[in-house]
Amino acid sequence: MKYALLAAGAAVAFMAGSALADPLSDAKAGLAAFNGGDNTAAVRLFTAALDSNRLVRADRELAYVKRSEAWLAMEDATRALGDANRALDLDPRDAEAAAARDRAQAILGAPATPTAAAAMAAEPNKTLGDYNAAVAKYDAEKQAAAEAYAKELAAHDAAAKESEARHEAELAAWKEKVAACQADPAKCSDKPAPKTTLAAAAPEKKPVEAAKPKPVVQAAAKPAQQTARKAPVEIERPAIY
Repeated sequence: MKYALLAAGAAVAFMAGSALADPLSDAKAGLAAFNGGDNTAAVRLFTAALDSNRLVRADRELAYVKRSEAWLAMEDATRALGDANRALDLDPRDAEAAAARDRAQAILGAPATPTAAAAMAAEPNKTLGDYNAAVAKYDAEKQAAAEAYAKELAAHDAAAKESEARHEAELAAWKEKVAACQADPAKCSDKPAPKTTLAAAAPEKKPVEAAKPKPVVQAAAKPAQQTARKAPVEIERPAIY
């Protein structure tokens, strides 16, 4: 897959122009030299491609891996370890880079560095087991919820049927009573309605006492003012002789 990506990248770069064709051509030529057993040429070509800083991430990671393997073939474990670590920085899950790193460490006598790939290899079923456990738990919870819902639905249906039956019974009794009443109106009530008269129904009237008249106090008439004047009384004078 990586080789196909590198070849595709070279083809795209060739179509884009000569400015981008050299680093990819060097990487492709380095791969061909490595596969042909010419490790010295492979290291030189991969170095030229990497130094250009114009390789995409995937091609750069592949160039580091292959140059690391070329260094190992040339028994230069130190440089091989450096290239393998650079490749793992770009793709920590690259098993080929991890293998080159482990070989270089073994040659140098350094302890092996655990990686994600190594951890998965040591416990290949751990992740799958956790996933299966989570799925089983989800299925169990889903089944329990479905059963609880079915139980609630059954209880609801039973209550609805009981209510409907009670309603039907009440409706039938009412219809029967109506039919009996229409056939014999006397059966419509157990006792006749009591009769009442107006006299009996009317409340007792109480006599209304007449209001006592209030005494009218009239003011005494004032005597008429006497306007006529009394005639003057003449005093008889004595005669003078």
